[in-house]
Amino acid sequence: MTDNVTPKKPKHSEAADPLSNAETEVVTTGSAAGLDASEQTMTENNSTLEPNVIEDDKPESASDIPSSNSEVIAERDKYLDQLQRKIAEFENYKRRTKGERQQQSERATIQLITELLPVLDDFERALETATDTEQADAFRIGIEQINRKLTDILRKRGVTPIESVGKTFDPNFHEAVAHEESNAHHDGEIIDESRRGYMLGSVLLRAAMVRVAKA
Repeated sequence: MTDNVTPKKPKHSEAADPLSNAETEVVTTGSAAGLDASEQTMTENNSTLEPNVIEDDKPESASDIPSSNSEVIAERDKYLDQLQRKIAEFENYKRRTKGERQQQSERATIQLITELLPVLDDFERALETATDTEQADAFRIGIEQINRKLTDILRKRGVTPIESVGKTFDPNFHEAVAHEESNAHHDGEIIDESRRGYMLGSVLLRAAMVRVAKA
């Protein structure tokens, strides 16, 4: 009796399958070729882009600045000029107000001292009065002390009397109340002083009232 045996197909190994190996090689080669082509394309693209990148790094010239930037610069310069002008005006204002305050203070000082001068005149007239009694002498001593204190205060403030008697008449400092003929004095010499004049520094507080000799 004969057994029916189905013959088995021979197994083909990968090495023995030339078709499969060929296909694998084609796929591998194709993939490598595709990668090489992509790399070459990217390299070409990079080489094409490189000049643009270098050009972007170059500084812009004045002609490349947008007009809006020029307008901003012009406006900045305008405001800077206005600021400098305001600063200069403020400095002038400070100097002007300082000078005005100083002048106002000087005018107030002159006015006060001028009002005190008649009081000083009264003290001087009181001292010229003759005294014959002991009580009058004590009164005179008191007047002298008050007069001395007042004179010292005015001197500290820069007040000085104008020298007149024996000097030549000067209309800038003297006021002539009389002209008298005198052989003992030269023409224009001040003989006597009826009211003393005073100066505050270089400012005339009041002129001296004098009698002047004439030839």
